[in-house]
Amino acid sequence: MVSVPQEAVSIRPVGVVVSDFKKVSREYDYSNESMIYMREDLSDALIGIEYFSHIHIIYYQHRRKDWFELIGMGREDEAPLTMPFASEPTCQGIYSTRNPARPSGIGSCVVELIRRDQNRLFVKGLDAIDGTPILDIKIYIPHFDAFPLAETPLNWCRGNELITTSRAFHWDTINVGLTLGLRTGARALQVLGIGRGEAVQAEVVGGHFFAQGIEAVTGCSTLRGNMSFKELKSSTGEWKLRLVSQDKEVEIKLNDNLYSGAGEVLELKEDTLFASVVKG
Repeated sequence: MVSVPQEAVSIRPVGVVVSDFKKVSREYDYSNESMIYMREDLSDALIGIEYFSHIHIIYYQHRRKDWFELIGMGREDEAPLTMPFASEPTCQGIYSTRNPARPSGIGSCVVELIRRDQNRLFVKGLDAIDGTPILDIKIYIPHFDAFPLAETPLNWCRGNELITTSRAFHWDTINVGLTLGLRTGARALQVLGIGRGEAVQAEVVGGHFFAQGIEAVTGCSTLRGNMSFKELKSSTGEWKLRLVSQDKEVEIKLNDNLYSGAGEVLELKEDTLFASVVKG
């Protein structure tokens, strides 16, 4: 049986971040520049680092409490192990995200090294705020640190034409919103007694995948001018569809739920999915 050490590990910082990024935020501009002020007794340890274009930065998230307050957690000792996925009614484990609420409080980032001035390193793209303790620095070697064929879910991929198992992961765990849109759109058509392409107007509030599911089922589209869409990065309790036919309409509001995957959404009863279905 393997036991995980329970004793706390004490690490003396090797430097500190000096940056204009001073407030905890959900967003960060990776084109920003900042400076890492290293301990003077470690100046010789930096000899030669200026010849590398990028370096790994390991740091301590010393203002995690501010982050927990920002996301509404309140107490640091109740740090979440899962986080809602942006624009999707599902969640991911902390270790499958880049969320700053790490259980260990340790953050990491690959940055561009602009220049070195003795014990000061000027970098671009460091997502650590001003005053962050630096725990370690390591040179970035593309041959060992870059994996062009590494697989990630589609929500992370950009322009990847490879057919990989990540697409299956995307459908099963991320694309709950699309499935909710399919079911919501189908229910709306059923209530109105019409088929695809017969609706006059659709008004959608929710995630973008949710809107795509409704578009697929109803035939309404922003491109055709008969769908209005308001993207809402929030719980499904605020997501809804208003579908209008020639002489009647229906508004469907969703329940505030998190789902384990698309398969669960397909199998659930409508009273679990929908908070209300109102025909007008």
